[in-house]
Amino acid sequence: MRPTLFTIPFLPSWLGEIKSYGVMLMLGFLTGIWMACRRAERSRANPDIILNMGFISLIGGIVGARAMYVIHYWGERFGNQPSPIMAVLDIRSGGLEFLGGPMLVIPALYIYLRYIAKVSRRWYLDMAIPALPWGLALTRVGCFLNGCCWGSVCVDPNDPAHARAAVPWAVRFPYGSGPMIQQYQFGQLTLPKELIWVGPGGDSTPIPREAIDALAADDGATGRSIRQRFDELARQLNEARARNAPPEEIRIAETNLASIKQVHLKYLDTMAGVADAQCRKYNITPAELAALADHYRAKPNHPTQLYAVITGLLLTWVLSVGYFYRKRHGVLLPWFLILYSIARFFEELLRQDNPLDFGFGGLTISQFLGLILAVIGAACLWYIYRLPERCPLAVPWDPPDEDAPAAVAT
Repeated sequence: MRPTLFTIPFLPSWLGEIKSYGVMLMLGFLTGIWMACRRAERSRANPDIILNMGFISLIGGIVGARAMYVIHYWGERFGNQPSPIMAVLDIRSGGLEFLGGPMLVIPALYIYLRYIAKVSRRWYLDMAIPALPWGLALTRVGCFLNGCCWGSVCVDPNDPAHARAAVPWAVRFPYGSGPMIQQYQFGQLTLPKELIWVGPGGDSTPIPREAIDALAADDGATGRSIRQRFDELARQLNEARARNAPPEEIRIAETNLASIKQVHLKYLDTMAGVADAQCRKYNITPAELAALADHYRAKPNHPTQLYAVITGLLLTWVLSVGYFYRKRHGVLLPWFLILYSIARFFEELLRQDNPLDFGFGGLTISQFLGLILAVIGAACLWYIYRLPERCPLAVPWDPPDEDAPAAVAT
């Protein structure tokens, strides 16, 4: 798990931290467009149209996938934020649902090809579609590095400790990761009391990994400084009262003490302050708390992100080969919708991050939408087989003759 691929020095964290998910998303887009343009060149089609389709897919894919994620998790992750709009716009840590992308991109591409480029929709979609599962495969690598889209717990039922993996390729995500926190919430994982923080409402949750790391980096110096300053101001106030100091001096001392109390309360609301309070409660050092957190990881999970990578690569190969062996224009998009929806349906059976919250036959929302897309793909396939094998607009592209003299404007 590596959410931040690398950090550019001398820049603020929000600008200098290069996220793994974003890098893999961009790498998938660029390489997918390159492959689609090569396919267009071999087919004597216009690669500029493919490039335009790529930019439409990038923008529409991100907007559609983000919109679906926001709708799906609005009440849980956005509606309760101080600034819901800013939370919606913050995609640096992930938060995209793939199926939302095609639902927006496919209509957008149809409009572009039909009304702007005025070329064969079936022909150009056939060239571009194999890039879609390829981009998905690389993006799922980013999901794996980011620690999102995780699978269900897979432990050996014969292991008395319920800790041994049931399959050799199972993964265990580190302390503080999404899988570990969810396993604690689901009662699948227990943690020592030193790592559990009980909120004002009585709800318990693992101390965030960021809080422990921040406290360890500071070694508790910030908290100690605040407490020492509080003790010093409290002593000064007591001394002023004991010697019957003037009221103005006592008032100033009381104001200073009240101010440091507010500073301490604000510190306790920070991530490092939460961890610091836990260290003082159980009389352990920040380094000991960090070492304890390193010892506890999530139970073995199915690496559904890597399953999706394999699925994407297989679909890329099938559709790429199918492009040159197909007998009819326009069949690749319907087949992608059908094959991906089937694969996604079974993938969801092993995922644990996607809750069964849709309420339709015990399906996740991704399974339900996948079934709809599969039906749409089958209907499109039926319709395409009622059309001519070759689209009349699928004509070779003749690039402009660079040696020809330029036309003179009149």
